[in-house]
Amino acid sequence: MFIKRNINHSKYIFWVSILFIWILSTIFDRIWWDLYSNTPSWDQADYLNSALDHARALSFLGGDGVSDFSSLLDKSPKIPPLASIINGAVIAFAGDAPHQAAWSLSFWNGFLIFNIASWGLYLRGKIFGLFCVLIAACSPFLFHLRTDYVLELPLISAITFYLFHLGKWSDKSIGGKWIQLLIATFACSFSLLIKQSSLLVIIPSLLFIFILSFKRDKKFRLQFLCLVLVSILSILPWFYHNWIMILSGTYRAVFESAAIEGDPSILGFKSIFWYFPYLDNQFGSFIFFFGLSGILFGFLTYIRSFRNQAILGDIYNKNNYKWTWIYFNLITSWAFTTFIPNKDERYIACTIPLIILLLALGFTKWSDWLYTYFKFNSYGLLLIPFLSFLFSNSINKFNTSQNISSKYYPVKDIISTVRSDHTFDKKETVIVVPSTPEINQHNVSYFGRMQGGNILGRQLGQSLLHIEPVLRYSNWIILAEGDQGSVSSNSLALDKAIRDSSLFIQVREFPREKEGSYSLWKRSSSSPKQNEFHNKFIELAKGMEQGPLGIKLIFDEIEIEHMLDGHFQYKSIVRNKALSNISADPEDVESLWSLSLLKILSNRPSEADIYLRNLEMLLPNNPWPSVYRTIVNFASWNPWKASLIADRAHKRNPNYLLKSFGDTSALFRGAFWRLKSASNSFPNAIKNIDEALNPIEK
Repeated sequence: MFIKRNINHSKYIFWVSILFIWILSTIFDRIWWDLYSNTPSWDQADYLNSALDHARALSFLGGDGVSDFSSLLDKSPKIPPLASIINGAVIAFAGDAPHQAAWSLSFWNGFLIFNIASWGLYLRGKIFGLFCVLIAACSPFLFHLRTDYVLELPLISAITFYLFHLGKWSDKSIGGKWIQLLIATFACSFSLLIKQSSLLVIIPSLLFIFILSFKRDKKFRLQFLCLVLVSILSILPWFYHNWIMILSGTYRAVFESAAIEGDPSILGFKSIFWYFPYLDNQFGSFIFFFGLSGILFGFLTYIRSFRNQAILGDIYNKNNYKWTWIYFNLITSWAFTTFIPNKDERYIACTIPLIILLLALGFTKWSDWLYTYFKFNSYGLLLIPFLSFLFSNSINKFNTSQNISSKYYPVKDIISTVRSDHTFDKKETVIVVPSTPEINQHNVSYFGRMQGGNILGRQLGQSLLHIEPVLRYSNWIILAEGDQGSVSSNSLALDKAIRDSSLFIQVREFPREKEGSYSLWKRSSSSPKQNEFHNKFIELAKGMEQGPLGIKLIFDEIEIEHMLDGHFQYKSIVRNKALSNISADPEDVESLWSLSLLKILSNRPSEADIYLRNLEMLLPNNPWPSVYRTIVNFASWNPWKASLIADRAHKRNPNYLLKSFGDTSALFRGAFWRLKSASNSFPNAIKNIDEALNPIEK
């Protein structure tokens, strides 16, 4: 009884110590956020907007919220929604100012610290767990993530949670229990719903378990199958709803961004070793030295005692499994990350918890060695992470930053000026021509929507074609005097056109930290804005019956309109008018085209199919309603119906796209004998589309 009481008391002290470290790190973080934080720039403001979107959609901040589950999924077209939902809940509780919203980062930091502490206990005990937590709390890289509103900290926290519980369940000596599987499955689903980057860890780890399952019993294999199926089902609704945006957005982020930023070739020497130089800065020189040297010391000790009779199968036994799990996942996730074309210091985040465990192992090797030879108490080594942090570049972050009380944030004053001109909840879109960390479309949107506002920022000026629509339809515009930021030279032409026109008046200038200023412009009362896009939309929608030429014209116009009117206010006008016309005349072709296009733009392919089917019957000699029906059914993951529609329509109205879509859809439903036909029809369709669009390009 006495021994049991001592063990419980020791665990109590350990967890109180972990709580104290989290509180201490949170206090340090809050000093930064409350006294030194900057205006959220591009990615940061984008993630804040997403959190605010989900908070409003789920009525965390009051209001009616979304009408259905699909509308909620609309809020996360490219990145999974879970982090934004949790961050939105924190915003509802703490407030929506950036420094208040950042309390969510303290939550994620606590989640990481307690999970890394649990992992430390599982591997080597309380001292090792303390080393893990101190390295995590004092890592300059993690401090940077705790003071920068990005999704890497939630990702690291979720990955730590996932790998720990999946490792415990798959550990033959203590695992295999259904409750462990339940937690591991939840952790896998949780990670998948944070960010796609989690796949860099999840795929190789599940591959490891799959191979391992051949050495385990039927119960283990059944449990593994359940884990995989439930994890897929958890991510399926979001992926099914947004799969086109997800794939296209991922392609742009991974491949196009790498090409634009000039990242090295994935097979080049520079790419393979790209992340290694960052490790010292990410953990601090002292932590990295003691951790790495301790690992080398332990490795050399192991080499000296190496047994020639050791066999490969030993890595799966109960003595080696824990560390085999860590080594395998570190090597594979590092390799997967290295071979991603787009490079950034943040992208190595998935490997951070595993590196922390290895560095902590190095510290314990030092502790064991010092005690064995010098009887030196290991508790002194616990101070090294603190010293490492004090001598790292993280402290410079405070020295080089102005106190928040002495800073000037132009975006706040700009939004206040716009709000003072109309009722608080009026929907307004502000055109942002420059793009700098201080002022860009993302932080204008966030500050404009704080405290229930409805002001959105949208950027135009990338093309000379934007000049005329901006002059005709915009109401508020932000310009910059001096550096324009990361924009093309065409933005200067738009800037000049606005200043030279008599359509806008300058409301006010706002100083900036460096040279120059920002200026807010408003449409003059003598030149009212022309706002009749709903009528133009009806004409554009009818152009769908012309095929690719009509589609190109539609999306060229709508792309600009969605910037000019970020609230898409034309949609309700068009919808109400079209529904009213159809109730009077069910065969109103113009209204059916309008409703079809609205549903396509709203990502409702199944509903668009209803209106397109009516058009197919009303226009039997026009192949394009059938083409669009094929596309929307394919987008709805219904290749059987898509193939049937395309094949029937092609017999009635021979068309190159119907032939191509019919073959492609048939392949996805398993008709592989049409592969030869698809290899001919698909290139032919692309060629015909290019020829159809040539008049526009010329």
